[in-house]
Amino acid sequence: MTEYIHGGTDEIETARLEKQAQYLSRWLLDGIDVGPGARLLDLACGVGAMARRLRARLPDVHLVGCDLSLSQVRAARHFSGRGGDATIPFACADAGQLPFRNGAFDAIHCSWLLEHVPGGATVGILREARRVLATGGRLWLCEVENESLHFWPRLPLVEECFEALWTAQVKGGGDPIVGRKLHGLCTAAGFSQVLVTPTTVHQHAGSPVGFWRASLEEFAEILESGTDALPDGLRPRVAEAVAQLFALQSTPGASFTYTFFRARAEG
Repeated sequence: MTEYIHGGTDEIETARLEKQAQYLSRWLLDGIDVGPGARLLDLACGVGAMARRLRARLPDVHLVGCDLSLSQVRAARHFSGRGGDATIPFACADAGQLPFRNGAFDAIHCSWLLEHVPGGATVGILREARRVLATGGRLWLCEVENESLHFWPRLPLVEECFEALWTAQVKGGGDPIVGRKLHGLCTAAGFSQVLVTPTTVHQHAGSPVGFWRASLEEFAEILESGTDALPDGLRPRVAEAVAQLFALQSTPGASFTYTFFRARAEG
């Protein structure tokens, strides 16, 4: 298990994950379509934020969520029940040893898992996902490509903080550039018809209302949640870095760019 750079499952982190799902689901869930009665697994469901959006999008599927973290599974059960959707079963399970029979699901959704997995375990996890997929079932993955993060004008302090955060992720066993590897990983795991698509989010003052601010908030909260993983010299400067991020909104010609990768593969 890798070291999670965003801290524990406290109220602040839970709120961050919920807000992240609310913003990114418009891209992450685009194209995920299974028919009524299909069996859908939300793998590495975390606090259930994306599972609840999958339920809203696909109300007639049999949805199951699972995650390695017991604290996050408990949070998923709590928030789903509080929101009136206690029908989603959430299980505490290791993605490398899923407690489901062969071919148990028609489809699997998984976002932001492999970035937290040691490189030697990724193919095994994908093989396990393939095992629990029915013949012809589909896997939808979404993963990070953190070297794609760019600001204009350049923000040296902000860039230094994020680079240090990605370095901490690598030292903790994770992979901040796993997105570019999805085709090779899925193919090695035995999937076929692997289609990998980059999704670039480029925001600026001319973006539709809400997108510019939301993108900056998303990455400001990522930086704040990872403060403890930063070197001693950068931790006291996180607030300064966040202020510089938000100052882009009033900087003429400023922009924000980030690319993540989505993969669709058949079992």
